[in-house]
Amino acid sequence: MKKSIVSILVALVGFFFAYKYHVKMHEIQHSIISGKQIRFIFIDDLVSFTRLFKMVTVSLSLLSIYLGVIATLKKHKIGIIGILLAIVLCISAFIPFWKYFSENITISINS
Repeated sequence: MKKSIVSILVALVGFFFAYKYHVKMHEIQHSIISGKQIRFIFIDDLVSFTRLFKMVTVSLSLLSIYLGVIATLKKHKIGIIGILLAIVLCISAFIPFWKYFSENITISINS
């Protein structure tokens, strides 16, 4: 049961890392659009950061899948939850969710 819990925790750490990455990318994009003064970010550094994010997230998901498979082979059913979370994490590493964040969401009833 220990490996199944560790599998779930590793997947949750991966989701937290992905969340922080998407929030940071949204802040960078929003500050560029609004014209606020930000630190000068080299494009190469940003591309390297994006690649690093994908590598770390996929690595965490693969580790979680590995631990989930070991737990499942030892007849612990909770390892399947770790495997499913890891698969979702691996897929979400390649989807740019930061493009869909919005600070001012207004709903117009009369339009």
